[in-house]
Amino acid sequence: MELALAALFALSACATPARMHTDAELSAVGRACGTAEGEVIQDAEEPKVLVFYAVAPPRAQIHCLAKWARRHHLHLAYIQAVEEKPQ
Repeated sequence: MELALAALFALSACATPARMHTDAELSAVGRACGTAEGEVIQDAEEPKVLVFYAVAPPRAQIHCLAKWARRHHLHLAYIQAVEEKPQ
């Protein structure tokens, strides 16, 4: 009985929905990690994913955002944009 109860609590902990962070919160973490405005977003369709979109971001920014994401039970997805030079 105790084992079943422990399993029930463990499964219910996994089922908690992700919290959507406000634009102000995302801007604050972006500023704290040295990113530009609008580079850090959270999409309502994938609320457990923190998205970082930047051109050649320094590793320190990625690391800072990854730490924040982990603390808030999110996964960091970063997209390194490629700047295309005109010919």
